Amino acid sequence: MQFIDDLINFAVFRHALLTGLMVGVVCSVLSVIVVLKRMAFIGQGISHAGFGGVGTAVLIGPAVGSLFALPMLDRLPWWLRDAVPAFDDFVVLAFCIATAVLIGVMTRRRQLEADSAIGILLAGTMAWGVLMTNIATTLHDTDWWVTRFGVRGAVPSFEQLLFGSLMSVSFEDMWTALVLGLLVLTLLAVLAKEMLFFAFDETAARVFGVRTTVMYYLLLVLLSLTIVMSMRLVGFVLVSALLVIPGATAVLVSQRLGRVLVLAVAVGVLGVAGGLVLSLELNLSSGATIVGVLCAIFGVTYVGRAGLNRRVVRA
Repeated sequence: MQFIDDLINFAVFRHALLTGLMVGVVCSVLSVIVVLKRMAFIGQGISHAGFGGVGTAVLIGPAVGSLFALPMLDRLPWWLRDAVPAFDDFVVLAFCIATAVLIGVMTRRRQLEADSAIGILLAGTMAWGVLMTNIATTLHDTDWWVTRFGVRGAVPSFEQLLFGSLMSVSFEDMWTALVLGLLVLTLLAVLAKEMLFFAFDETAARVFGVRTTVMYYLLLVLLSLTIVMSMRLVGFVLVSALLVIPGATAVLVSQRLGRVLVLAVAVGVLGVAGGLVLSLELNLSSGATIVGVLCAIFGVTYVGRAGLNRRVVRA
């Protein structure tokens, strides 16, 4: 199989597989909370905000790198330097967290309905990203910029940003995903009781002393971290599917929380692994293929569940 040969011979495919497995696990766990809290649209709004972060990083990244980041990184040992996330990851994360907090402030204070706030910020951040990319394309070609910084910023492919690319996952991206993924899973494990109580019944959780506002904003930050670790592999548009489909599929099968979590992780990992195999074998976009496999799993589960319910009713 082409997939096995590529895994053996090319490091980029091994990086993509490890990144994909971590992304699958983290997104699947979060998807259960997202489905229970009906926050799917919020996840989509946060993910699209990353597009504005990429545009900003394209504009100012070369200047920041030449003035601050690169001289500092040169002093680090090679193994630590390779593990440091790229500057654009920090900018994208900042944009995602800022957008998440703004959504939270607007909706928690009842100043604006959630769908309106998300729609405004989603469109605004994407427009910002396009404008910053256009300005960067013009500015980086000027003699002043080249003389001052000596570099031209690379403008990424819009298709790659929106839908991801298997070939864009580097060693640094893999380590970023692994570190952020472990951080998110650790926080969820430590606060599992409070987070799940908040997800099931926010009013009751508040009565029993759970800081529901803190849980809400923490969940938004965790979604932002997850989106940053997933963007190279599946893109900003498709990452929202990973934050919904595994949990929605698991809820169709069972109502027991422990079983739902296990099933969601199984669906997420199977979808990511199956999507990566198909993308390599058929030379397709990794993000679109992963989401396609997840949708197929959901469709089969939904049809099977509907058929089972009809048999029970007839009996």
